[in-house]
Amino acid sequence: MLLSYLVVMTAILGISGVSIYHLLARRLHQQLDNHLQRLAQTSARTLGVVRHEYEEHRDKRYGYDSNDPDLPENLSELMAKYRQEGIFDVPSDYPLPDAQGVEWFDDRRQLMIREGNLFPDWDISANVPEYGLTKHKSYVKSYAIPVYGDLNGKRPLIGYVRASESTAILEAELRRLRWGLGIGGLVALGLTAIGGTWLTRQSLKPVERSFDRLKQFTADASHELRSPLTAIKTSVAVMQSHPERIHPNDIKKVAAIASAADQMSELVEDLLLLARIDDTSMPESMELFPVPIDEIVEDALDRAAIAASQKEIVLHYPDASIENVEVCGNAGHLRRLFGNLIDNAVQYTPEGGTVTVSIQRQTASVVVSVVDTGIGIASEDLPRIFDRFWRADKARSRRQGGTGLGLSIACTIAHRYGGEITVSSQLGVGTQFRIKFPLASSYRESVRRFTTP
Repeated sequence: MLLSYLVVMTAILGISGVSIYHLLARRLHQQLDNHLQRLAQTSARTLGVVRHEYEEHRDKRYGYDSNDPDLPENLSELMAKYRQEGIFDVPSDYPLPDAQGVEWFDDRRQLMIREGNLFPDWDISANVPEYGLTKHKSYVKSYAIPVYGDLNGKRPLIGYVRASESTAILEAELRRLRWGLGIGGLVALGLTAIGGTWLTRQSLKPVERSFDRLKQFTADASHELRSPLTAIKTSVAVMQSHPERIHPNDIKKVAAIASAADQMSELVEDLLLLARIDDTSMPESMELFPVPIDEIVEDALDRAAIAASQKEIVLHYPDASIENVEVCGNAGHLRRLFGNLIDNAVQYTPEGGTVTVSIQRQTASVVVSVVDTGIGIASEDLPRIFDRFWRADKARSRRQGGTGLGLSIACTIAHRYGGEITVSSQLGVGTQFRIKFPLASSYRESVRRFTTP
């Protein structure tokens, strides 16, 4: 739940950050484009005068030579005559900020004059539309427009104007913005994770309390039901020990009472066992001792031998020579685990079938497999077989009685002692349960590393 929450928040923060960045970047570039357009349009008004003066300076009749080093290099020098004659004042320094420049071209796209301190290193385009042309390259953005005159109702092309400005400062600001959004997003994500963890824990507290109360109620109810069930079973046993005192019409009723009492006792014991295993605060659930798993498996096979012989089922145990394979756990719980699995295999295997139990020792673990040639389990039922009180219809039709808790108890015990249980099955072929436990030495070492500060 928390992981899904963090993934969603990460996606939201990421999308928000990217959207904000692109919105601001687009706005800043648009502002720069508007500035360049205004600068180019303002400068375009002077192109006629600039071209006239430039051609005058280049005309040898006025005493200027094209190779003369005194030819004007900027707009201020070009318009010096007007300042000297007092026609209008041209400032000595053209009022352009740093990292900007304006260039005036004739109708052949030949540069006439320029002003500023930044100029692109590429030629003006051969096809400049009337609305202008923007170009961005190597941290320089330029905007060029054609300039037309007015001659007898015609609009002859008299030249081009190109305004340029550096984007280095803009890119630096956008870079800082990216870093700010990234760091801010990480901080926000961290705070979100902390807040989400706290909220999740707070929201789960009522659920945990309800679950604890339910477990306590199950344990208390199971414990309190033991006494009346014991009294019922004892009374029925006494009645059945003197059949002459029972009316013939009541014999089946007494047998039904005895059967129901046995099933109730079994259910109560199963519920009490689950409650004890789930409650890690109980001393019994914390008893961890090295247990020889080979002996546990042999005991479970011995108990199942009678039921197997009645159905002519072969109990195959090829690993009888394996000894001293120890795991950490409660011996009584482990007997219940393997007893449930082997009894389950015998119950759902037809007469003449085979149940094979094998032990495989690995480097740091041991694997016990229980394989039968029984009726099998449908693939859609496999994910639910460890649910409490759940049984497939096919299984119920083959086996009467039972509490529906056997596999759930086996799964709970396996997980309680660091193991895992898996199942594979095919209808009409059989089922395999595979239980994997860490060896006692490996389990104690992992616990020691986990608990040692």
